Parts: sequence; structure tokens; C-alpha cells
Amino acid sequence: MTVKRIVQHSLAVVTLASLPAPLAAQTTLPCLTHTEAQAIISVTLPDIISGAATKCGPINGATSFLSTNGRALAERYRPTALTAWPTARPALKKLAGPQAPLLDMMSDENLRLFSSTLVTTAVLKSIDAQQCGDIDRIMRAVAPLPPESMSMLVGILLEIMARPKAQAAVAKTKSPINICPASTGSGQPVTTK
Repeated sequence: MTVKRIVQHSLAVVTLASLPAPLAAQTTLPCLTHTEAQAIISVTLPDIISGAATKCGPINGATSFLSTNGRALAERYRPTALTAWPTARPALKKLAGPQAPLLDMMSDENLRLFSSTLVTTAVLKSIDAQQCGDIDRIMRAVAPLPPESMSMLVGILLEIMARPKAQAAVAKTKSPINICPASTGSGQPVTTK
């Protein structure tokens, strides 16, 4: 699965897993503003990163980025997740549509944990062992970004890839260069002197 497909799948998972079952079956979801989408992404990223570290760390090895830094990165994102929650909760209700009153029956903490757990579980189920190396390399590359920039970047990528023209272009475009499969240590910064 390509990075594009991973990101597309993550968007679908984030959107669908955050909804009660009856709404998830609908084909058309209400659109979210950039701020709402970024808030939902911010709330779920720490658990997704932590879950990816748990799943991929052993596959990638003890010296991989996720094994050595994954949990710390997730913890660095947690304060932003808590700050984003007041915006994410109404966004989840917006996605829930007529089922929104069901969400009101849950406390803020329970709804936040429930939605994040659903998203994390769905994302982790979609990751197979062959993707772990790519995920490790991506996490290493984006780790220096502030949490707000990371959730904004994910939101922008998801928005771009949801556009029909972008999906059609990617489906029929060949890479302009052929890069060899990743090897151990790939994704390391290149230094020149």
C-alpha cells in the first residue's frame, strides 16, 4: 500500500470510526471546516502514533524510530490533543448528524477516549507488517514538526487527496523516478560537507 493509500484510508477511518454505526453506513458525510478536521486529527494522533509504535516497533526492530521515539512523540502530541478537544467534540457531533444526541449522553472524557480508541483500532487494523518500515520513515521525517503543524499537514494531504481530479491524476501517474525499496537506515537525513 502506498503512502497515498495509507493517508486516504486513514481519513476514511478517522471519519467513519468517529461515527455511530447507523451514520457510518451513509455514503455522504457532512463536510468539515479545516479547523474541525484539524481538531479531530489532533485528538486522535497521539493514540495513533502510540499504537503504531506498539504494532510496528517490534517489526522494525529495537533501533527503529518508532521503537526508540514513538511513545515520546505521542506524549508530546497529547497536550495539543486536549487543547483541540473543545473544537473536535462539536465536529464529531456534526459528523453524527441526527445521531448527535447519542454523543451528548457521553461525558467529554468518555467520548474523547471512545472516539480516539475507535480510530486507533481501525487504523492499526489497516496496517500490515510491510507498511511498518514506511510508517517508521514517515514518522522520523515529520517528528520535528510541532503537533499543530503535523495535524494541519495531515488535514491538507487528506483534503487534497479527496479531490476527484487528484485521485484520477494519482491513479494514472507514474513516478518520474524509480527509487529502490527502503533498506535499514533509510529515511536518515542526508548530510553533505
